[in-house]
Amino acid sequence: MSNEITRDAAWELLCQWNKEPFHLRHAVTAEGVMRYFTKGLGYADEEDYWGIVGLLHDLDFEKFPNEHCVKEQEILRGEV
Repeated sequence: MSNEITRDAAWELLCQWNKEPFHLRHAVTAEGVMRYFTKGLGYADEEDYWGIVGLLHDLDFEKFPNEHCVKEQEILRGEV
């Protein structure tokens, strides 16, 4: 059983917790940067993984700015 999330599922989760167009654009930009550097640094086989990390890196920021990075873990574990 895999704990990996697909890109489509990650986008759906992101949109569930973020509504501001800026935050959604920022997430897609971070995803692109992560994919670019992953390929450039020789980790192309991990491109999807790191792209999703970039996409979700601020998952909790819009709703929980004072608990940023704390709530994200809870969201990903399904505790929020």
